[in-house]
Amino acid sequence: MVETKPNLNMNLEGKSIVVIGAAQGIGQATARWLSHMGVKLTIADIQNCDETLSQCSKDTKFETVDMSDKQQIEALLERATALDTPLYGVVNCSGVLMRRPLEQTQKDEIELQTAVNQSGVFFLARKALEIMEKQGEGRIILYTSQGAFTGGFNGSIPYAMNKSAVTALVKSLARIAAPSGITVNAVAPGAADTKMLRGGMSEDDLENFRKMIPIGRFADPDELAAPTAFLLSAWAQYITGTTLHVNGGQLMV
Repeated sequence: MVETKPNLNMNLEGKSIVVIGAAQGIGQATARWLSHMGVKLTIADIQNCDETLSQCSKDTKFETVDMSDKQQIEALLERATALDTPLYGVVNCSGVLMRRPLEQTQKDEIELQTAVNQSGVFFLARKALEIMEKQGEGRIILYTSQGAFTGGFNGSIPYAMNKSAVTALVKSLARIAAPSGITVNAVAPGAADTKMLRGGMSEDDLENFRKMIPIGRFADPDELAAPTAFLLSAWAQYITGTTLHVNGGQLMV
């Protein structure tokens, strides 16, 4: 084997990356990390992103996108592609979680969650792949969930079902994309301390959830941003079709 000097540079500076779901939580933390790593960043969300923009470099661009709308998703990536730097990475942190007991879950609630968490992610990844194949390079990172592997907790069955589909999508696309120099991976958070985690959860629910984690606490969103940056970087160029579990030991696979 030829000895080579290790590359200690993550090689993200100047890369064009889109982060979706950047208004809060993990998406916001990821945007902040990438901005400070010198990325040419576009952030997107259905909500206002002023707070996130205040934490990022001045040249960060904001786009409004509804992840249940295929045309908006594709137009977002087309605009990102039209910038002076080729689109290198797409990170999807968006999601809708409506906690309901199984017997109270309504059809329209399932349809909304599926439109955002599953169908929208499919069209996002497909469009990103189409663009990146022409360039011969790219990174696609899709957020799934620990719930995809456990069935979810506290009334999150449709969400867990959607995220299971995303996990399968990552594997399918990774096989298609690899010959073109594109990697496709997932990040599966456990209990990250965000509004989504706390929504619909009592203090007792949260405490019971916390007790299941060997590390003994919920993750800070920054602790998800770091592995996301790793998967985007040159350090992860031989990793594809993988789900990176970040859950404090709550789920060991």
